Amino acid sequence: MIGIIGINHETAPLAIREKLVFKEEEGKQFLEKLKSLLSDTKAVLVSTCNRTEIYFYMDSSCTASYNRTLIDEIINYKHLDYEIESSFYSYSDYEAVNHLLRVAAGLDSMVLGENQILGQLKQAYHISSSIGMTGTVLNRLFHKAFEAGKRTRSETDINKGASSVGYAAVELAHKVFGELDNNPVLLIGAGETGELVLKCLKERGSKSITIMNRTLEKAEDLAKKFNAETKEFNLLKDALIQSDIVITSTSAGKQLLSKEIISEIEKKRKKKLFLLIDLSVPRNIDDSVRDITNTFLFNIDDLQQIVAFNKKKRGGAVKKSEAIITTIAEDFIIWQKGLKLSPTIDSLKKKLISYSENELSNLKKRISKDEFHHVSQYSDFITNKYLGLIIKNLRELSKNGSSLEYIDLVNNLFNLEQVNDDHNISPGVNGENIEN
Repeated sequence: MIGIIGINHETAPLAIREKLVFKEEEGKQFLEKLKSLLSDTKAVLVSTCNRTEIYFYMDSSCTASYNRTLIDEIINYKHLDYEIESSFYSYSDYEAVNHLLRVAAGLDSMVLGENQILGQLKQAYHISSSIGMTGTVLNRLFHKAFEAGKRTRSETDINKGASSVGYAAVELAHKVFGELDNNPVLLIGAGETGELVLKCLKERGSKSITIMNRTLEKAEDLAKKFNAETKEFNLLKDALIQSDIVITSTSAGKQLLSKEIISEIEKKRKKKLFLLIDLSVPRNIDDSVRDITNTFLFNIDDLQQIVAFNKKKRGGAVKKSEAIITTIAEDFIIWQKGLKLSPTIDSLKKKLISYSENELSNLKKRISKDEFHHVSQYSDFITNKYLGLIIKNLRELSKNGSSLEYIDLVNNLFNLEQVNDDHNISPGVNGENIEN
């Protein structure tokens, strides 16, 4: 059974989401804990600025008590109050599959069609795979999700326009100041989101951009690509005084700009308009900065108005994307149902081949080598022909594994032994499925 528990930007405000962010190493540790606690469960942990979700697979049915266990584990691991429990949602089976495909396609993102989420899903999947927490079903499911993400972006216009929070942030700055060519910008953070912000700033005509990052070398590499300047972090206050727009996008996980610092800066700016946009989760800027005169603070949740307008413009692309997702989801469900047939088919093959080999072994000493060769070929032909016919009829009668009574009938008829293995497909070096 496939299931999911999680929170996202629609069910939980930023103040809650930032408490549930998992950095890479922390996420690994949490998955290792789940692995030891729930040995029969496979899981992938996805943690971004807009969501924290656990996708999981188990042989038995997903029950409310099992979802409860996972929610308890994540709340206790983060040492949080149970008040946030109401922010969690859960899905199972088709709904869980459909949800993941929508996430991969950017339909469940705050910014419709955003591109970053696909890379984040791939990273989350590979982390889980590296510690043996995926298996056949989740391997297949996540590769279907990657297919959905790729197809919706190549076959529709879902990611045209504002397809990142970076774009939305720059659009907000443009709404406040108009043309940005005369407004100095300070970007704190040189990661993927920071690079998207820089690209959008340049497209909007921004000419004066300074980049700051804990690792100066990383800031310098990014500055070269966009003809920007860099400053060391110990010059932060000077850079703030000289900037009209400050955009933070770091993984620091803590506050970098307090109300005291911004109050001090605002006095030295001589009542000039000061725009702060905090794209970090957890946040980098103290929310009480909003109280300071001539200073405007926006965080990732405040970009909703720009995002909502963007979604409205691309209704047609959403419909096309949903049609693609439905096709891929149905294809996956058919495949998953077919897994119930696999143990029976494998056992049947082994039994019929074993019968054939035993009879041939008894016959080998009684006929010539040439005769044995012809008999062996004919035996293979008959075995494969009737095996194929049985499998074909079993698939049709059982509706590809949906009707268990026909699977049980064949198991009893041939007295088959069943072996269930959730590890017969593993991800290759390039993320391809390899069948063992």
